[in-house]
Amino acid sequence: MGYEIIPVRGHYEVYDNRGNFICSADTRYEALSELEEADELL
Repeated sequence: MGYEIIPVRGHYEVYDNRGNFICSADTRYEALSELEEADELL
């Protein structure tokens, strides 16, 4: 599944390739870490 990480007012929001919100994070690194953790659970 593809993801898009978008900077928004000092934080980052993550959306899947269908435009569904996945999570938000304070840093891009944190967003990537959360995506990795989510992929491990699937």
